[in-house]
Amino acid sequence: MKRPVEEGNPADATDGFRRTLGEFATGVTVITTFVDGVPYGLTSNSFASVSMSPPLVLWSIKYESQSFPAFESCSHFAVNVLSDDQMDLSQRFAKSGPGKFDGLQWTKGAGGAPLLPETTASFECGLATTYDGGDHLILLGQVDRFRRYDRQPLLFAKGRYAVLVDHPATRVFTEGVEDSDQPALEENLLSIGMVRAYSVIAARLEAGRKSAGVGLSLMQARMLQAVRTYPGRRLDRLTHELFLDLKSCQDVLTSVVGLGLLSVADDGAITLTAAGRARLQAIIDHARESERLLFQNISDSDLETTRRVLSQIVTQQG
Repeated sequence: MKRPVEEGNPADATDGFRRTLGEFATGVTVITTFVDGVPYGLTSNSFASVSMSPPLVLWSIKYESQSFPAFESCSHFAVNVLSDDQMDLSQRFAKSGPGKFDGLQWTKGAGGAPLLPETTASFECGLATTYDGGDHLILLGQVDRFRRYDRQPLLFAKGRYAVLVDHPATRVFTEGVEDSDQPALEENLLSIGMVRAYSVIAARLEAGRKSAGVGLSLMQARMLQAVRTYPGRRLDRLTHELFLDLKSCQDVLTSVVGLGLLSVADDGAITLTAAGRARLQAIIDHARESERLLFQNISDSDLETTRRVLSQIVTQQG
């Protein structure tokens, strides 16, 4: 059996403990409440079901959270389970401070707790009781009403967002589809095709980096690339390049700074060190060679068309 990538006592290796917890994949929720005429909300992946009879769920909040007083005193809260196209909502509610609901249409659930639009599911809960949980307060809620929609959930694992794809060993095909010459309905969606292609390429590149001894995880490499693309930016202005919330981005940044590949100025500006530039160039060189092998059966004209289309998408949507 291979040695673990990380191990230790959580009290001595907090960052490693957090990354290890991140190996457990979860959904992404925004928990909301309404206290004294003011809506409150925060992103959480600590949500879990507890009991069917009575219908109970739980989640936890840090004692130091700015929203803690509101949730501690609330009578009701709502659990909004985000769909796979709501990463922006996750990032919005992951930030501290006011204005989270600005410009956002929402409706009142039980006790006035905001129900967000376009979610994959929601649970309106009365606060049943609370428990001390170290640096968190655990809130147990009794579900008064639930809603489920025909949407796919947003997932979170290993410090980054993910989407649901059937495991090849358990994929269920619609009756007759496997005998049809027509592609499945979702295969006509360009966005899903791009996600699948990216997953295949990213997995091959990451495996190749490890075997070649280039090092760095996918997100660490993306952090270096983001800083090279936008030198001198603060971390909160790089999250769109990493598809992570600010807290997860901070974990990645801390790990890369610890390797001496990035430096952070007093004003938060992030730049590549000489070692970081050299490591990034090695990653790019390795990726270029890997792409040559990955795409060797695709014509140059098709590859050029793909590059042009992707460039147009980035330019138009950026």
